[in-house]
Amino acid sequence: MEHRRPSRRLIVAAAVTFSVMAAAVAITWPWLQGWHHPPMAAKFEAEAALTSVVRGAGVLPDEIALVRQYMDRSYGEDRRELASFPWRRDYRQAASNYRLTSATAASVLESAGRRQAEARQTAELAVGKSDAVVGEAVRLAKGLPFPPHERQRLQRARALSDEARLALKSGDFESAVKAASRAVVEAQAARVGALPGAARFADAGLIAKWRGWVNETVARTKGGGSAVIVYKERNEVALYQNGVRTRTYNADLGKNRLQPKRVSGDGATPEGRYRITSKRSRGQTKYYKALMLDYPNAEDRREFDAARRAGRIARNARIGHLIEIHGNGGRDEDWTQGCVALSDRDIDDLFTRVSVGTPVTIVGGDGNGGAYSDVWRAHASSTRGAR
Repeated sequence: MEHRRPSRRLIVAAAVTFSVMAAAVAITWPWLQGWHHPPMAAKFEAEAALTSVVRGAGVLPDEIALVRQYMDRSYGEDRRELASFPWRRDYRQAASNYRLTSATAASVLESAGRRQAEARQTAELAVGKSDAVVGEAVRLAKGLPFPPHERQRLQRARALSDEARLALKSGDFESAVKAASRAVVEAQAARVGALPGAARFADAGLIAKWRGWVNETVARTKGGGSAVIVYKERNEVALYQNGVRTRTYNADLGKNRLQPKRVSGDGATPEGRYRITSKRSRGQTKYYKALMLDYPNAEDRREFDAARRAGRIARNARIGHLIEIHGNGGRDEDWTQGCVALSDRDIDDLFTRVSVGTPVTIVGGDGNGGAYSDVWRAHASSTRGAR
């Protein structure tokens, strides 16, 4: 049987038909595959991701700008396809851009989260250190009267420490670190500024001198008689009779009890050996009852004149006066202008046991411990340990 080959015309027609069908399929393929539909789910997801980035804690401006850039590209591709013929629209690139935007946003949020976690940890450490350093300074201030300038620094340190805690709680970690760091600086400066005043209470030379005064004063009572010893750093008044301590009273002292008295109005309780010059009963003093002392005595005047000549005090300064052991005390704080204040009950008791001429010796301490010497020794020990 003879086979006939297709005519040239038939082959051409078939080729044309195939080409037309292929072109039709190519043109309508996105439609057939559903790619002509706008990628609304991917778009909404990308928009939500961008919003999260914009509102996210710790996200940097450059990171927000990057996600916005990807979002703008996605919108641009979306608009280009919308402008084309419906049967030719292909949103695959737009969908891909939206997904890339979402992925970039997720990466940005992850990085911001790590930074936030690190920032929180840094802030927590800073606030913890601030609480510890400021707390130590506050405890020190309870037993060690800070000079006015150092007390102001301590108050600033406490306020900054509170500010740091509030910033940490609100998530403002940068502000928390800054406030905590400043609090530490202020507290440490206040502590260092106050400690030199305490050093004298641990000074071996001064302790030896004070012990000598105490021993001499007490020795004079052994043949009969009384004497009063005031220990400034322990806020303590001791009564000795016949060489034996028979009474101990708590005392409020000068608000500047760290220092020896130098001039009138300095708020310091003097240190030296004195005597009771008169006893004032109720109605004769505004402080319930009072034992007047012979401050300033000759030794005090010599020291005052020498200090003024040496320029250690102002030329127009005046020496103090009217130092007493009086009532209205018992406040558990140092508030006087330099006097020694006992509770009314204790001044009643002491009043009956002493007389005009009774020796009264006032010392910083005796080397057997107290608020200032203990603080200074602890400070010195910690300083040596830190080296």
